[in-house]
Amino acid sequence: MAAMGGDQRQMMEDAAEDKFPEGLRVLAVDDDCVCLKVLENLLRGCKYHPTTVKDAKMALKILSAGKVKFDLVITDVRMQDMDSLKLLERIRLEMDLPVIMLSEDCEKKAMMKGINHGACDYLVKPVHTNELKNIWQHVESRRNSEAIRHISRDDDDDQRSQLGTAAKSNDGANTDESKESTHASATQKKPKVAWTIELHTKFMEAINQIGLYRATPKKILELMNVDYLTRKNVSSHLQVYFQPFSLFVTCLCSIYS
Repeated sequence: MAAMGGDQRQMMEDAAEDKFPEGLRVLAVDDDCVCLKVLENLLRGCKYHPTTVKDAKMALKILSAGKVKFDLVITDVRMQDMDSLKLLERIRLEMDLPVIMLSEDCEKKAMMKGINHGACDYLVKPVHTNELKNIWQHVESRRNSEAIRHISRDDDDDQRSQLGTAAKSNDGANTDESKESTHASATQKKPKVAWTIELHTKFMEAINQIGLYRATPKKILELMNVDYLTRKNVSSHLQVYFQPFSLFVTCLCSIYS
């Protein structure tokens, strides 16, 4: 069979996009074989494309390999080979994928713990088809956030370009003084912060100490005490990491009302 050309592949991807959320690529993780099979069948019934694995380490290995571009991860809360919260943090930080937690109980404390570590939703076993039909909303929410950040970066680039053009048109723009000013500006520009596991752990420790509802970028920054971090860095991470929180609180209210 001849290899698929780039144009043909793109057409197929565009066609799949038009049918969204059909074809949603879901990685399901559960060490209970029966529950995992049931979940797989339900996901297929929703016209999603599930991949199932029985342990957390294998899930990370598949995700890191990058051979399949997953849209979302569903994982059981209690995994034998790895703390599910550690798995959740690594997926959110390293792959930036929405993660849904599965549990056999709906204890509010357990739910909040999952959300505090970045879960976008919390489903109670046995999961129903109607619940899985709505998981595409988390993927769409993430896509919208990425689009907004992309537009914001483009606006910043345009502003820098306009400022550079204006500077060149001014008299004396090429003088030693202007060159020194440009060099100083470039030197002062801070590099993009990479949120490592260690840095994120400090972030979470600060939030747990303050309390999620009272946590502000300024308070978090003070407790983290990391020299190169700015309030803007913390604010951005807080917004991205806890974006699903308001949606989840709404779900909690409906459950416990």
